[in-house]
Amino acid sequence: MVLLSRFRGNPILRPDPSKPFMEFAAFNAAAVKLGDRVYLLFRAQSYDLTSTVALAELPDGFTVTYVSEEPIYRPRELFESRVLGVFGPTGCEDPRVTVLDGRLYMLYTAVSDAYDYVRVAMTSIDVNSLLEKRWDSWSRPKPISPPGVWDKNAALLPRRVQGRYVVLHRFFPNIWVDFVEDLEFEGYWIRGYEFFRIRPGMWDSEKVGIAGPPMEFNEGWLMIYHAKSSQDGAYRLGAALLDREDPTTVISRLDYPILEPREWYETEGIRVVFSCGHVVLDGKLLVYYGASDKYLAVAYADVDELLGELLKRRYWLDG
Repeated sequence: MVLLSRFRGNPILRPDPSKPFMEFAAFNAAAVKLGDRVYLLFRAQSYDLTSTVALAELPDGFTVTYVSEEPIYRPRELFESRVLGVFGPTGCEDPRVTVLDGRLYMLYTAVSDAYDYVRVAMTSIDVNSLLEKRWDSWSRPKPISPPGVWDKNAALLPRRVQGRYVVLHRFFPNIWVDFVEDLEFEGYWIRGYEFFRIRPGMWDSEKVGIAGPPMEFNEGWLMIYHAKSSQDGAYRLGAALLDREDPTTVISRLDYPILEPREWYETEGIRVVFSCGHVVLDGKLLVYYGASDKYLAVAYADVDELLGELLKRRYWLDG
C-alpha cells in the first residue's frame, strides 16, 4: 500500500476572523509551482457563505509565508452571484488551475442563488500578471457547461492530446471527458462522455470527481480523485493512472483510498478530505486538500512509489 502522509503542521490554513472574506473557511486549493515556490489559489468563504478565491505562497511547499489581504478573484457575473438575497452558498467554488502557453486557466464551480443548479466557469490570467499580483488582469469569466445541468469538478489537462484540449468534469455521479478544438467555447458547452465511474459497494460508491488536473509522467497521467461513499458519507482520496495519448483509457485504479478523514481537522462536523490541486517537489507528490470543508491541509507521498503501486496493483484491469 502507498498512502499519503500528513504534514505535521496541518492545517496549513484556517479561517481568519481578521479577514471577513475568509472568516468562515479557507480550503479547497488549486496548486501551481511557478519558479521556486508553490502558489495556492484557495477557496475562501465568508460568514454569508460567499466563496471567493485568495492566494497563498509556500516557498517549500509546506509553510505558508504569504496570504493575500483580499480575494484575488471575486464573483462578477450573474451566474455566480447572490442575486435574490437568499442565504446559502454562492460565488466561485473549488478552483483548479492549469498553465498553458503562458496563461493560467482557472476552472471553478459557479454558484448563484438565481438558479437551482451549478455550472463550470472558466477564466484566465497571464502568468506574469499573477506573479506581479495584478488581479484586474483576469479575463471575463464564461460558463462552459450547459445550463440546467449540475456540473462541477472541472480542469484542463496541461497539454493537448491528439491536437485537442482535454476537459475533465463531473456530471453526477461519474467523471466525464471532452475534447475541444479551442478554449473560446463560443456556442459550445462541454459534454463528452463518462469514462471513470463509481464502484458500487466500495469506498467510491456514491460519486467521484477529479482532484487537481492529472499530471503527466512516462507511465501515464496520474489522476488523484475524490470520492464519497454511499455507506458512511465520508469523502476520501484515491489514485488512478490514465493512458498518455488516450486519457479515456484507465490503465490502473487502486482499490483502496490513499487518504481518508481521521484527524480532528478532517472530522469536525463532517468527514471530508477533498483536493483541488497538487504539485511535485523533490520527488514528492504534495496533495493539498480541504478538510471538513473548513481548513486546508497537505499530505505527501513518493511519486515513484505511487506510480509503481499503480502499475503493480492494476485493479481496474486485473480485478
